[in-house]
Parts: sequence; structure tokens; C-alpha cells
Amino acid sequence: MNDKGKSNWWIFGLIVLIGVLPWIGAWYLVEHPGLWGDPANHGRLIQPPLAQDYGVFRPLPGARKPLQEIQGRWVLIHLIVPGDEDGCRRLLEDTRRLHPLFSKDIPRIRRLAVWAEDRPPAAGLLKTMRADRDLYLATVPESFLRRLETGVFGKALRCGQLLLMDPLANLMMWYDAGFDPFGLYRDLKRLLRASRIG
Repeated sequence: MNDKGKSNWWIFGLIVLIGVLPWIGAWYLVEHPGLWGDPANHGRLIQPPLAQDYGVFRPLPGARKPLQEIQGRWVLIHLIVPGDEDGCRRLLEDTRRLHPLFSKDIPRIRRLAVWAEDRPPAAGLLKTMRADRDLYLATVPESFLRRLETGVFGKALRCGQLLLMDPLANLMMWYDAGFDPFGLYRDLKRLLRASRIG
């Protein structure tokens, strides 16, 4: 083979390599996404998701925000359990600070604090929650909380735990007390990108 033939094969090989290399690189990044960020969920998936009726959330008398506004939205459900006021305040403050980070997606997200009808939060905490202009307040039946305790969390409920409900009213993910708020942000951002509803 003469030098001209070798030159043509070298150019042909280079063209093939240029065409194939991006495909190989894309396949590798899909199979190994951990190199460019954390691909895992930070919360725990609820398998299968628990379908809810919005009627389980009963509006607090005198609440300034109507609960109908949470329907068809992504909802961060804060569990308010008596006995750990500091944990509740920390959770509420973390999600309050995260809320503006969603910028254009803010209308798609709602924050909801719930507690058992017969176990209201401390007066100081309730006053703080009423002052939060982006927080919806509701009571829930004790049976709802018991179902979460046994079917979702698998342990006693406490302040600092959070549930994520999708726009179709399915409880789909939960976060234990002390979770990383930016992990929640990344999870929800990924879900908002993938979802056209809510």
C-alpha cells in the first residue's frame, strides 16, 4: 500500500473515531453519572406511592391561606409532633429558606404543616407558623399519622420529618429528621424538570 492509501485510511479512521467517540462518551456518562454529581435521591421513595384524598387535610380555623391552593401542586408536608419544638422550627426554617431558590417553579410548590387534631403544637410554634406567609396549616386524623408511622417511616414520628406529595396527591418520598435541605432541593428540582404537571 502506498503512502496515499495509508493517508486515506488514517483520515477515514479519524472520521469514524470522531463520529463514534461522542456516543461512547455519552453511554459512559449515562452508566456512571456519579462522576458529575450525585445521581441518587436524597429522600426515601415510598413504594408504592400512597394515594391521598385532599379531604384528609382539614383547614385550621382562621388560617389565612385556603387549602384548595395545595391541590395539583408539589407539596412539602411538615410533620408537627409535640415535644420537639426546636426540631419543628429548624425544619420550617430550612424549607422557608429553600422556597425562594426554586425561582420560576415557586408557583408549583406548596409548604404544608400538619399535626394531629387532638395534639396541637405549642402556642409559640403555632404563632410562628401563622406568621409564615408561604405556609399552609392543617390538622389530620390520628389514623393518618398512625398509617405513616407503620407504613412509611417504620418508627415513631417526630418533628423534622417531611413528606413529599406529588400533584396527583400521592405521597411519594419521605425525609427523616436531620436531612440535608439541599438534598431535598436537588430531588425536587429533578422532579420539577421531569414533570409537566403541578
